[in-house]
Amino acid sequence: MDAMAEIRATFFEECAEQLADLEAGLLAIENGEADSDTVNAVFRAVHSIKGGAGAFSLDDLVHFAHVFETTLDEMRSGRLDSSEKVLKIMLRSADALADLVTVARDGGSADAERNAGLIDELKGLVALAKGEEPPAPKAAGASAPSDGPVYDDGMGDLDFTPVAVDLGDLMGIGGDNRFRIVFKPSPRMYAKANEANRVLRDVYTLGEAKVACNISEVPLLPAIDPEGAYLTFTIELSTAESEEKVREVFEFVEFDCDLTIEAVHDAPDGEIDADDPDIADILARIRATPDDEPLETPAKDEEEPKDAPEMREPEEPKATAAAPAARTPAPAPAAPAAAAKADAGGDGKGGAGGGAAQTIRVDLERVDRLIDLVGELVIHQVMLSQRAYQAGLARASDVAVGFDELEQLTREIQDSVMAIRAQPVKSVFQRLPRLVREVADISGKQVRLITEGEWTEVDKTVIERLADPLTHMIRNAIDHGLEKPADRLAAGKAEEGVVRVAAMHRSGRIVIEISDDGAGINRKRVKEIAIKKGLIPAEANLSDEEIDNLIFLPGFSTAEKISSLSGRGVGMDVVKRSIQALGGRVSIASKPGRGSTFTMSLPLTLAVLDGMIVSVGDQTVVVPLTAIIETLQPKASEVKSFGGDARLVQVRDTFMPLVDVARELGYSYELANATGGVAILVEAENGARSALLVDAIQGQRQVVIKSLEANYGRVPGIAAATILGDGRVALILDVDAVVATSRVEGNFFNSGMQHAAE
Repeated sequence: MDAMAEIRATFFEECAEQLADLEAGLLAIENGEADSDTVNAVFRAVHSIKGGAGAFSLDDLVHFAHVFETTLDEMRSGRLDSSEKVLKIMLRSADALADLVTVARDGGSADAERNAGLIDELKGLVALAKGEEPPAPKAAGASAPSDGPVYDDGMGDLDFTPVAVDLGDLMGIGGDNRFRIVFKPSPRMYAKANEANRVLRDVYTLGEAKVACNISEVPLLPAIDPEGAYLTFTIELSTAESEEKVREVFEFVEFDCDLTIEAVHDAPDGEIDADDPDIADILARIRATPDDEPLETPAKDEEEPKDAPEMREPEEPKATAAAPAARTPAPAPAAPAAAAKADAGGDGKGGAGGGAAQTIRVDLERVDRLIDLVGELVIHQVMLSQRAYQAGLARASDVAVGFDELEQLTREIQDSVMAIRAQPVKSVFQRLPRLVREVADISGKQVRLITEGEWTEVDKTVIERLADPLTHMIRNAIDHGLEKPADRLAAGKAEEGVVRVAAMHRSGRIVIEISDDGAGINRKRVKEIAIKKGLIPAEANLSDEEIDNLIFLPGFSTAEKISSLSGRGVGMDVVKRSIQALGGRVSIASKPGRGSTFTMSLPLTLAVLDGMIVSVGDQTVVVPLTAIIETLQPKASEVKSFGGDARLVQVRDTFMPLVDVARELGYSYELANATGGVAILVEAENGARSALLVDAIQGQRQVVIKSLEANYGRVPGIAAATILGDGRVALILDVDAVVATSRVEGNFFNSGMQHAAE
C-alpha cells in the first residue's frame, strides 16, 4: 500500500470514530445533556470529517458536512434550540453523513434526493435560528454544483455578495492576559473548507480583540490564483484565558497556516510596566549608572543566545510577513489524518501537555500472529514442565522452581496480549440507535433504546461477530415484541416502548441481555404456527420454555405477511447458529403482557480458557472452570436410579441429574459405576445444575482453544479442542449442551425429582 493509500485508510478509520462520537453526542443531547462540551464535541466531529474530506476532494461529503456544521454552529451559539424536531433532523443528517463516508470509501452512489432534502431542512433550521424565512427547496441533485466544489455559507445561492461582518456582539470580556497573534492561512486550509472568518469569530469570544487584515500580498487581478491565500491577520487580544485556551481556537487549522501566538508584556497606553523583567532590568541599570557614563547594552549574541528561549522587548508586528508557525505544519496529505486524530482524543485538545493516553494503530493480523505465538509458547511451556516431572525432577529443585516462574511469566504475557485484543462492546452498541430509528419508522412505533455496560470489554473477534445477532434481535424486539402505540395505551402502558440492551461480565463470560416491555411471547399462537408449519407434531406436550425456543427453528415466523422487516422465517435461527458458533448460548425469558428478555452468553475470548483436565474412559477431556461449582465422590446411598438408566445424585438437601459423560459422548456403552468415579457439579447458563460423572481428575490448567468446527466439524456436546502438554489433542466439553441433552432425554428430571422425594 502506498503512502497516500495508507493516509486515506487512516482518514476513514478516524471518520468511523468521529461518526461514533457524533451519534453519541446527539443522543446525549436528546437525553437532555445539551451542555456546551457535548455540543462542541458534536460540532468538532463534523468539522473534522469535513476537513479531512476536503484534502481528498470528496466534494459531496464536504458540501453536506459544511451545511451540517453550519447548523450545528447555530446550536453551539445558543440561537438554535435542541428540540425534538431539531434533533430528529440532525440524527437523520448524521445517518446521511455516515452513508456519504461509506460511499467515499467503498464507492457507489448516495441517495441524492434524500441528501438534498436534508440540506434544505438544515438550511431551514438555520433560517429559523436567524428569524428568517427558510430557503425554497432545491430539486434533487441540485445540492452541489456539478462543476466542482464551491463553498458558501451553506445558507443560500452560491453567487458572491460582499457583506459586512460585525463581530461586536460576540466580544468577550477582556482580562489581564494579552496576546499578539499573527495568523496567515495557507491554500491548504481553504481547500479543506475551513474559514478564517469562523476562526476569528472564535477568537472574539475569548475577550477584547482588535483584528487588522494585511492585504499587501494580494496581487493584481490577472495574477490572482483562485485557490491561493494572500491575507494575513494580526490580532491584539486581551483576555482572562490562558495561552493554551487561545491555541485551542486554532487547533483545527494549525497544520494549515502560519501561526504565531506571543504573550505581550508591554503596558497599555504607553506606560512603562515596571513589573516586566526586561524593563525592570533596564531600570535597575539606569539607577546604578552615573549620569556621566553611557549605559552599556549587552551585545545581541550575548543577550539572546541562539539556542536559548527567545526573550525580547515587544515590538509592533509586521502584518505582511508572519512569523514561522509555532508547530511545523505537517505535509498536506497527512494533515487531515493528524487533525482528525487530535479530535479523537476525547478531551478536544489537539496539543500536547494533557493527560490523554497515547495510542498506536496496529494491523489486526499482527496481533493475531502474536496471540498464536503466545498460544504456542503456553503449549511448549506445559510440555517442558510435564517432561521434567516425568523425568523424575524433584518439585523442590531449582529447575522446578524455574519452571513455576516461567509458567507465571507466560500467564502474564498471555493476559497482556489478550488485553490488547480486548475492546469495549461500545463499538457494537453505537450502531444500534440508527437501527432502532429505522425499524421504528418502518413499523410505525415509538421506541426508546437504553444501553448499559457499553464499556464491558470482550475479545475483538467476539465483538466483530456480535453485530448480526444483535441486529436480528433488536429488529425482532421492535417488530414482534413491542405493541403499536394505540395498543400500548389500551393496555395502560406509555406510547413509547423501551428496548434495553445490557452487557456484563458473569462467571468468566460476557452476558448480553436484550429486553423489551412489550406484550411478551404468545405461546398459544407460537405453538399453533409451529404445528401448522410442520415444525412439531400436533400432539407434542411442550413446556413454556420449549415453546419459547420454537422461535429459533428455521422457517418459523409469527408475521402474517412478508415485509421489509420480517415474515420470511429467517432471523432468530441465524442468531442461534451465530451464537453457537462463538461457543455461546441464547435463552429466553418471557412474561405475557410484560415483555421478553433474550440472554446471550458468550466466552470472553476465543483463544484461551481455564479448565479442569479429567479422564473419561480412555480419553482426556477439559471441563471449563467457570462452569464448575464443586467436586465430590458420590456414595452409594446418595445415588438414586429410576426409569432405566436415569440416575440422580443427592448433594446435601438437593437432587440433581447424574450425567455419565463417557456414555453421553459415545466413549462407552456401559453405565459407569457412580461410586468409582468423581462427580463434578456444574451450572449451565440458564441456572440448571447437574453432576458430571468422570473417571478421575488430572489437574487444572489454562489451555489454548483450537476451533474443532473449523478444523474438523461440529460435534454435539463438544465446544472446541486443545493441545495438551504431551502433544495429545483433548476435547473441551460444552457443559450447557451436555446438561440440556441430559434433561431433555426422556424428560426425566421432574419425574425423577418426584420419585426421589417419595
